Amino acid sequence: MAAPLVRNAFFMSRNRLAKPALVASSHAHKGLLQNAVAASMRCCVCGITTGRSESEENSSQAEQSPWTLMSAVCVVRRPLIAAELSDVEQRYKAHLEQLFLETSVLSDHEIQLMEETVKLKKRQRMGYDDDEDGALVLAADKEDMAADKLQEFQPAGRLTEADMTTNRSSQLRKLDVPLFLLVKQKLGDKAVWMMPQGSRQEGETLRQTAERILMTCCGTHLRTTFYGNAPCGFYKYKYPRTVRSENNVGAKVFFFKAELSGGEVECNGEDVEEFAWVTPEEMKEYLPQKYLDSVLPLAVSL
Repeated sequence: MAAPLVRNAFFMSRNRLAKPALVASSHAHKGLLQNAVAASMRCCVCGITTGRSESEENSSQAEQSPWTLMSAVCVVRRPLIAAELSDVEQRYKAHLEQLFLETSVLSDHEIQLMEETVKLKKRQRMGYDDDEDGALVLAADKEDMAADKLQEFQPAGRLTEADMTTNRSSQLRKLDVPLFLLVKQKLGDKAVWMMPQGSRQEGETLRQTAERILMTCCGTHLRTTFYGNAPCGFYKYKYPRTVRSENNVGAKVFFFKAELSGGEVECNGEDVEEFAWVTPEEMKEYLPQKYLDSVLPLAVSL
């Protein structure tokens, strides 16, 4: 059994040394162990190293990146009502309704209405008194009652109180378009408008950082659904020269998409002073142009 073991150890070796194939059994076991470790550190398909030696890990820890990793959340409130139809859409809708009316089969109510009309005309020709059928509810009576109820029904308006008072902190505005959450968050010694963002902590994934930052900035009552574990956008900026250093140049922000499913935003006053639900067009009033160019494609693609 030793010969196959020695032969396998020879062929699995990464560096073919000019040594005899017949070596001691203990040396064969040692070579197999070393090659198994080396194989676990290399991709079986392309041979890319997947692990690091102790010296490589120490060197990587010594050379830290000068960029701070951050996560941000692009929270969208979906439209609650359908958008108003344009003139072309309204005419096309009327055309479809007329086409459906002409080609559709008569309903039970329409058949009943036609039968009762013929029956009433026949009774009038024969001289019968219609009072004896006063207790019956005919199809025509049902139409009259439905028309009366329709007159009493008043649909809700498309404009809400938040629209009339221009209250951008309310979710119940601009019901027919998507809204996005912006917060006035402290960045250094200033408070600027942005999407909720924060620095990544040790041991966190970027998705976990995004969830933590959203809870920290907007409270625990806001309920959202994240679209995935991978970021959907990226933004990089440098710190002001007064605070910039060789080991602290700037930040790299990775954006995650999330959809509002309920709850309200609660500002804590420490990190977030204000918040607003705005349309993509209204973002121009809050965000710097460079930042806007990075986040606007996210809003459009949602």
